[in-house]
Amino acid sequence: MSRRLYPMNAMRAFEASARHLSFVKAADELYVTPAALSHQVKKLENYLGAKLFNRLHRGITLTSAGLSLLEDIRHIFADLDDIVERFFETEAEGALTISVAPMFAAKWLLPRLQDFETSFPELDLRISSSLSLVDFTSDAFDAAIRIGHGNYPGVQSIELLQETVTPMCSPRLLDDGRPATQASDLQNHVLLHDESMSFDPAAPTWETWFATFGAVPSNPARGPRFSQPDHALQAAVDGAGIVLGWRTLARDDIKAGRLVELFDHTLPLNSSLFLVYPEAYTRRQKIQLFENWLLQQFSVEASDPGSGLLR
Repeated sequence: MSRRLYPMNAMRAFEASARHLSFVKAADELYVTPAALSHQVKKLENYLGAKLFNRLHRGITLTSAGLSLLEDIRHIFADLDDIVERFFETEAEGALTISVAPMFAAKWLLPRLQDFETSFPELDLRISSSLSLVDFTSDAFDAAIRIGHGNYPGVQSIELLQETVTPMCSPRLLDDGRPATQASDLQNHVLLHDESMSFDPAAPTWETWFATFGAVPSNPARGPRFSQPDHALQAAVDGAGIVLGWRTLARDDIKAGRLVELFDHTLPLNSSLFLVYPEAYTRRQKIQLFENWLLQQFSVEASDPGSGLLR
């Protein structure tokens, strides 16, 4: 026996409208116009032969038929969510779509992609570089990697590492006879300023770093400024000056000799790197494989005495 074709889009439009008691808010959630959403709700009312909303001058309310349908349809959508989630829990192949902060993608993740692809050839990792917050209810992402404090509501936040910063520069910069062996020496060099964490008053700056040594340079605020840490690091690689660089992002440049750390003293960034994903995705095999790979990578690098990574 063939099954009846139910107007699923119209049912989704009704459920969102009933939950918000607003066609406008429901339309925003479903990324359609209020007129298109209202049309879908009307389509469902015609299909059922019942009025579901009282359309008032200042809003909408549910009719008794609408209240009854809402209770049932909530259970239906909840069951559908459970079915889909059970499917994803057993899937360990196919596309895995990750939103990644651009500086982390360029300086850490992309150079290590070959290892991931060799370890998990059945997974098709798709990377989107963005600083925008991810809305997992509407954006097609499985997880995101962000720098912050981890207090992200409604999602799992897995701390990957705690970042530190320290002065670093190109070794070529030290060939001109100007030393950089003590804090006071740095006032004879161009200082590069990474302002990517300027929104956080606890994030270290050159002023903070000099203060830890009791040094009072004539003008610690001088020098070029950058909105992204990888840009500041690249300027340092190119010999433009000395940067208070992120050690995780600079790791490959330091190992390759493109950058050198000038002091043993480091400062915590006051933010950590987190892998975040919805709590409902916790048992998804693809995400767990990616999470375990990240943690293993950072664990190996943290065991390197010269890495400076804090666990």
